[in-house]
Amino acid sequence: MNMEENAFEWKDEYNIGVESIDGAHRQLFRIVSRIINNFESNDFEKNKATCIEAIKYLKNYSIQHFADEEKYMLANGYRGYQLHKRVHDNMRNVVIPALEKEMELKSYSKESMENFLGVCAGWLSAHILIDDAAICGKAQSKWRNSDERSVKVLNDIIESCSANLFAMRAEVISRNYEGFRLDELFIHKDALVANNGTLFTVTTAIEYPMLKVIAKRFVKSRVFELDTVMQSMLSEMISSFNKSVIMAYLKENPMVQDSKDITPKAFYEDFEKDYPDYTMLWKTYCGRFAFTVRKETL
Repeated sequence: MNMEENAFEWKDEYNIGVESIDGAHRQLFRIVSRIINNFESNDFEKNKATCIEAIKYLKNYSIQHFADEEKYMLANGYRGYQLHKRVHDNMRNVVIPALEKEMELKSYSKESMENFLGVCAGWLSAHILIDDAAICGKAQSKWRNSDERSVKVLNDIIESCSANLFAMRAEVISRNYEGFRLDELFIHKDALVANNGTLFTVTTAIEYPMLKVIAKRFVKSRVFELDTVMQSMLSEMISSFNKSVIMAYLKENPMVQDSKDITPKAFYEDFEKDYPDYTMLWKTYCGRFAFTVRKETL
């Protein structure tokens, strides 16, 4: 199962000090744990119906918990309410529906249900430790206050650029990607300076199955080999994608300050202190890609 080790186990450090919220969190972890036990059975098909119902219950319980948590934040005048609710909305309206759609298309295969559970469990652990703990001052939220209008504009631009440059349809599956681990990645980062002096650091991280499909459009070979020539070609293509998105967003031609491939370690480290201003996760028919933008005033 594609989940970080022990992501589903309740730990005392998850308590934020509000019993109604902590109790709901413990129940969510119990639900996840029960589903995992069913997955680990040697007879998955026998337990498939139970898993399907348990996942539906997990979804419904999570959505109700979000609503209860939002009521608590409003009642207590929590200043980070709008941003916190936006994270809930993303999970409620974008991530969960996308995962449900995948399960339906794959006839509730074990792989698709494990993916649903893995994303939910990983997100739940990180969300409680950071965003929920911030409600009571136990942690500092990592989210920057990016505006919804810009997110929508970027969403439309990325969808168009993916069709034009990658020749494939992309569907956003998260507008608030928190940097959880993806499959093997090829990553390119560009630093672009706008006319007003704002630095846009733009990163696209593409999973290898998608990367192979992109490469085969240009190199007629059955075997994908990331040699020097192939790496340079893909780097330039992804860099063109990054620049095209920002050019369309800014409606100007920014100056290139830096352009380079980076390691997965460097990519994930960019999420550790705080999250980039815009973080999106997209899905294509052959794999996923993440797109992030960090803004700084020079």
